[in-house]
Amino acid sequence: MLYLLQVTSIFSVLYLIYIVFLDKLTFHNLNRFVLLLLLPVSIIIPFSNILLPSIAPKIIEIPLFEEVNLNSFNKQLQVIEQPLIDSSTNYATIVLILYWFVFSVFFIRFLATIRHLFVLRSRSKIEQKNGYQLVISKVPQIFSYFNWVFIPEDKFEHYDKQIIEHEKVHIQLKHSWDVILSEVYILFFWFNPLLYFYRKSLKAVHEFQADKGVLQNGVKTSQYMQLLVQNLELSKPNNLYNYFNQHILKKRVTMMTKPKSNRLSKLTYILLLPICIFLISAFTSPSIKNNQHMNILDVTALVNKPPSLFPVQNASKKDITSYFGKNAKRPKNRKNIQHNGIDIRAKIGTPVLATTDGIIAKASMKGNWGNLIVITHSDGYETWYAHLNDFNVSKNQKVKKGDIIGYVGNTGLSTGPHLHYEVKQNGKPLNPLNFIE
Repeated sequence: MLYLLQVTSIFSVLYLIYIVFLDKLTFHNLNRFVLLLLLPVSIIIPFSNILLPSIAPKIIEIPLFEEVNLNSFNKQLQVIEQPLIDSSTNYATIVLILYWFVFSVFFIRFLATIRHLFVLRSRSKIEQKNGYQLVISKVPQIFSYFNWVFIPEDKFEHYDKQIIEHEKVHIQLKHSWDVILSEVYILFFWFNPLLYFYRKSLKAVHEFQADKGVLQNGVKTSQYMQLLVQNLELSKPNNLYNYFNQHILKKRVTMMTKPKSNRLSKLTYILLLPICIFLISAFTSPSIKNNQHMNILDVTALVNKPPSLFPVQNASKKDITSYFGKNAKRPKNRKNIQHNGIDIRAKIGTPVLATTDGIIAKASMKGNWGNLIVITHSDGYETWYAHLNDFNVSKNQKVKKGDIIGYVGNTGLSTGPHLHYEVKQNGKPLNPLNFIE
């Protein structure tokens, strides 16, 4: 879902740039190229963080969290442990079901349209021409699809050759491939309203190119415009086909009579380059909170100090309510579990401290862990801080020993306000009390 929204936002920005600065230029070949380029560019840019060198110091895998409640934080308020139910999961499922349902409807309609075209062709009379096939069929209008030009039976004897020349330009420039590409893109991103305007823009450029191709063969502009008016029909066209009588007559007449754009106007296309660079940087640079300067450093460059500070401000070992390594049975399923850290009782909002120098590897909500911070340190050490109420740091930020990184909370699978604190080395859980001074 996030990826779909990212692609949609990128496409929307680039398409709006096209509409504002490029749409009215007479460089039809360039405009076609730009419009087609928007599709792969919008799909690829969200992968910038993968395609370009990663700036994250380490990938941290978050296991399933199971809390051990050996000592109650408040004996008057006994809370039975149960898995945290994230309501956003249900909403996400509903949205995904809706997304795939609409996708399926569009996809079936897409296939049905193509099938109908092949069935129609199989029942029609076909004449082989130079570079295309003339399909004489029961259709209301003349249109082309790849190298087929469909023509109504009742117009076959007296059709205007300029219309066929128009459709031949569509075939020569392979406009049908553009249409198929755009329709497949719309299948996946149907929820973006700008896509339907994009389709009209692409179709308009196709018509501008076809009109230009006919006029370059010596046809008078006034005569050709009269032909356009005579063949204007109000029936709804199919989006997969190229029609002579597209419903953009005013734009086509304007473009045919418009002076050619100045060559210097081509420099306007360069505007897309810095926009793309900006969008790429947006997907490769992590956000910075609290206006703190981000330092991208390798953890091996940090001072070699094990995590030794007590992680909760103004607290001590007497506030520990659950110790490392003790086994307990969960009330619900009676399953024995190992406690890989210590639990420290504190009021909500009490500052949580970095226990030694490091780099923030994670700072986000992680299911039963609640709001979780993971810091990587030298010599393969990691420290984990779970159930936080809020963060004071962001991912990839460098922190010093004693810095406030967050605040004690009661998020995730928690039975009361406390900090769950772990120390690991090369992925192996260690007893935090062996390091606390």
